[in-house]
Amino acid sequence: MNEEIKTGGNVEIEQALKEFEEKSTPAPSYQAVKFYNETDTPKVVKLAMKLTGFKEQKQAEYVLLGFVIVAIGVSLFLFFGMGQTQQKSQPPPAEILEQMKQIPDR
Repeated sequence: MNEEIKTGGNVEIEQALKEFEEKSTPAPSYQAVKFYNETDTPKVVKLAMKLTGFKEQKQAEYVLLGFVIVAIGVSLFLFFGMGQTQQKSQPPPAEILEQMKQIPDR
């Protein structure tokens, strides 16, 4: 009961205040019921554990990290390294004109 309220010794008022406090207390909060066994391990890590045969989550995470690093390296090589193909060099314009002069007219 709140101590600031002065009831003047009236029993009925004190009893009514106690009932009000009991009714006004919040009901306990309920949590959702889980119908399946949920774990904290992500599905990709579970798949890596299954494919590699590792039993610990940390090892599978390192395997995935290595895979990502290799994939980024390969993609950077393909993106930047393959662009330097040799093109057929064209003769300078003066040589082209000389070649055109040598072609007989029809």
